[in-house]
Amino acid sequence: MSQAPRHWKPLQPAYVHGPQPEAVIAEHMRYYKVTRDEAITALENYDNGCTYWRNDLYQVQVREYGETGVHINIRRIDGAPCIRDWRHFQQIKNEILGEECEAVELYPAESRKVDTSNKYHLFGYRDPAFRFPLGMWERDVDYNTTGGAAGLRQRSL
Repeated sequence: MSQAPRHWKPLQPAYVHGPQPEAVIAEHMRYYKVTRDEAITALENYDNGCTYWRNDLYQVQVREYGETGVHINIRRIDGAPCIRDWRHFQQIKNEILGEECEAVELYPAESRKVDTSNKYHLFGYRDPAFRFPLGMWERDVDYNTTGGAAGLRQRSL
C-alpha cells in the first residue's frame, strides 16, 4: 500500500468554466495560426474532453483515450517549472489512476517532442492488470533515513 508524501494535500476536482483568458486565446491563435473563433472552438472542445484536479501545488488535466488509456498533464498552479518530486508525481498517478495502475513519462523522439510550457505528461492505463514491458518487477521500498552510504539512503516522507 502506498504512503502519501509528507504535507501532501489530496487532489480535489476542479471545474473549468467560462471562456479562456484572452492571453490563452491569443497564444493559441499565434501558435496554431488560426482565427480567434477557431482558437476559441478548439480550446472549448479540448476542455470539454478533460477533467481537472487541483491541490495547493498542482493542477492536473486528465484526458481519457479509449477504454483504459489516460493522458495526465501536470503543471504547478503558479505556472513555474516543477522541480519534480518523484513522490508527488507517483501520488498524482495513484489518485488519478489507482495504486495498482501504471503510467509512464515518455522522452520521445525529437520528431514527436512537445515542449511548449512547464507541463509534464504521464501516459497510463486504468487496467490494474496491465504492466508496461519495462521497469522493476518487484517492490523494493525503504523509508530508513539513517545510515547507508551517500546516495544510498532515502529522505524522509
